[in-house]
Amino acid sequence: MNILGISGSLRSESNNSRLLAAVGRCIPQGVAWEVTTLTGKLPHFSPDLDPAADESVQAWVDQVRSSDGIVVSTPEYARGYPGTLKNALDWLVQTDAHIDKPFMMLNASARSTVARDTLTTVLETMSGIHIAEASLTIALLGKSQSAEEILATGDTTVMLTNAMQVFIHRIEARRTVAES
Repeated sequence: MNILGISGSLRSESNNSRLLAAVGRCIPQGVAWEVTTLTGKLPHFSPDLDPAADESVQAWVDQVRSSDGIVVSTPEYARGYPGTLKNALDWLVQTDAHIDKPFMMLNASARSTVARDTLTTVLETMSGIHIAEASLTIALLGKSQSAEEILATGDTTVMLTNAMQVFIHRIEARRTVAES
C-alpha cells in the first residue's frame, strides 16, 4: 500500500510539513509513505494544456494515481487554502488520478476550519472519498517543533498512529468490497 502526503505549504519550516513528517513515523510496517515535493513545481493550470505534455505535471498525476490514499495537511490563508495546492488539484481534474481516491485531512491549527472544509468539498467534488473518522487536528500554531518533538508531545503519537490505522483499514476495506 502507498500513501501520499501533500502539504499545502511551500514554506520550508511549515507546521503542516512537519506534521506530515511526524505521520511518516507513525505509518505501519509494509505501508509506503511519501510526501510529495511536486506541488510547487507545477506550471499554472490551463485546461488547454495536456497534462502529459509537461514532465512535472505528468509526474504529479502519476504520483497521485499510484497512491492508494492521500493525507493532506494545509494552512489557511485568507479563509482558503493556498493557491499552489489549488493549482496542483486543478491539474488532476482532467485525469482519472483522483477518482475514488480515499483522503484524510490533517490540521496543524484548530483555527483553519474554513480551508479544511472548502478543501474537503473540492476533493469530494473531484470524486475523492473522505475518510472523516481518520481526519485530525494537532494544534501546532505558534510552535516550531520538529517531527520528533511533535511526537513527544502528549498523546500525539497515539493519535496519529490511530488515525493512520483507521485510514489504512478503510482503504483495505474498500479494496475488499471492490474485489468482491
